[in-house]
Amino acid sequence: MAALCLAAVWLSAGCERRTRSSPVPADTTAGPVPRQVSFDAAFRLTRSGRPRSILRAQRMEQYETEDSTYTVLRGPSDTSRVRVYVFDPAAGDSSATITADRVVLHSAENRFEAYGDVVVTTRDGRRLQSEHLTWNEADRKIRTRRFVRIQTPTERVQGTGLVADEDLDTYSIGRFTAQVEVDEDPEADPAPDPATDPATDPPPAAAPGAVPDTTAEGTPPGDGR
Repeated sequence: MAALCLAAVWLSAGCERRTRSSPVPADTTAGPVPRQVSFDAAFRLTRSGRPRSILRAQRMEQYETEDSTYTVLRGPSDTSRVRVYVFDPAAGDSSATITADRVVLHSAENRFEAYGDVVVTTRDGRRLQSEHLTWNEADRKIRTRRFVRIQTPTERVQGTGLVADEDLDTYSIGRFTAQVEVDEDPEADPAPDPATDPATDPPPAAAPGAVPDTTAEGTPPGDGR
């Protein structure tokens, strides 16, 4: 029931603006064709009256097949890419922004997939780059099986395969490499210099003619047994 309610909100009350919308005649010879095309479109997904995400695109295409209904949002040029704002349901403000060349919305499943030069930025300076990712409203996770790069204020990580919080607060990468920036403490004690530190001086040499002490450790001196 919750999924159905969310889908209804998305497809009806969720649409903020549609301009120059018109049905598209079917062409069965060219594969799936959109049932409707809209321009300068924006969709809003809400849960319990709070916004969860807003999708904006210059072109929106709605498709309906025998087993699914989905919406494709596109940017016709590099300067007008699809933009998605993801909101923290508790705070009510935007926690991440996703930009991509194309976004496919599966409204019945409350998720979308982003394709093509996907970039995620967060309000605390985290950044993710990949060619594909999936966002799931139910568990607030983003996922991908593709190569991914993540940059935070303290580290750079890259690898293949990702499961992360939608705000990139925590994440797990499959095969990865990492670069961690470590701040050096200017007040830390420097390493001792053997030339000047008595604690590191070598032991004094034996005096000429002295008999070396060969007493084994743990054996009383003079005990020849």
